[in-house]
Amino acid sequence: MHNLLRFIKLNHFLLLFILIEGISITLLLQNNSFQASKTVAYSTQYTSAFYNSTSSLADYMALKETNDFLVTENAKLYSLLNRDEQFDDSLLIRNKDYNYIPAKVINNSVNKRNNFITLNKGLVNGIENGMGVITQNGVLGVVHSVSENYALVLSVLHKKAATGIFLKKNRHTGILKWQGFDYKSTVIKDLPVHIPLSIGDTIITNSYSNIYPESINIGNISSFVKNADDGFYTVNVRLFEDFNNLKYVYVVKSNQAEEQIILEQIMTHE
Repeated sequence: MHNLLRFIKLNHFLLLFILIEGISITLLLQNNSFQASKTVAYSTQYTSAFYNSTSSLADYMALKETNDFLVTENAKLYSLLNRDEQFDDSLLIRNKDYNYIPAKVINNSVNKRNNFITLNKGLVNGIENGMGVITQNGVLGVVHSVSENYALVLSVLHKKAATGIFLKKNRHTGILKWQGFDYKSTVIKDLPVHIPLSIGDTIITNSYSNIYPESINIGNISSFVKNADDGFYTVNVRLFEDFNNLKYVYVVKSNQAEEQIILEQIMTHE
C-alpha cells in the first residue's frame, strides 16, 4: 500500500493527464458519430491485424505436426502403390512388397570422407540394419546401426558405400561410389566404353538387391570420359537429392528380403 501511494505521488501529473484525456475522448465519441465510427473502424483494423498475426503464429506452430502427418500418409501411399499389380510383356507379376517407415533427419554430415545420417526412429519403429533410406528425390544410404529410438545411416557419401545402378535408358548396370570431394556428385567406373552414353542420362537403382526397390532415382550424368587403360568410362553423376538439406526420409523395408537371403545362402553352401 505504501508503494502504491508513493507511485501516485510521484506520477500524479501523468495520471491526471491520462484521466483528462480519457474523459475527453469519451465525450467526443458520445457527441460526434463521425469520430465514433472512425475510431471503431481503426480499432477493428488493428484488432483484426493482431488476431491475424496470432492466427499465423498458431498456424506456424501447427506446421510441424502437419508435416509429420503428411510424411506418414505418404509412406502409407508408397506401401500401397508397391502392392499394386503391374503388367510386363503381357505377364501379370507382383513387385516386391516394400513398406516405408517415415523418419526425420536429426544429424547429418557432408564434408567428411565418411558421412553418416542420424534418424529419429529405431528398433521400436521396426527399423533394422541393412534397410535402405530414400527420399522423394533419390537414394540416401543404408542403415548401419540401430538403437531403440535412433538409426545411423551409412550415407551414399561414404567411402564404403556402393550402390547398384541401372542406366535408365538401356538397363546397363554398374556401381555408384563417392570420391570424397563434392557432396553433390558421385562416380561410376565400371561401365564398358561400348555402351552409348549421353550427358543428362538418368541413373536409377537396379533390381539386384533387396535394399531398394528398382527404379528409384539417383541422379543424372553430368560428364564422362573413356579411360585409355581399361576399356571403361569414368562417369560423373549429379545427385538429385541435396544432401546438405535433408529433413524427412523413408526407411525401406522389404518384406521378402529374409526369404531371398536364406535361399541365396543355401546356394552358397552347396
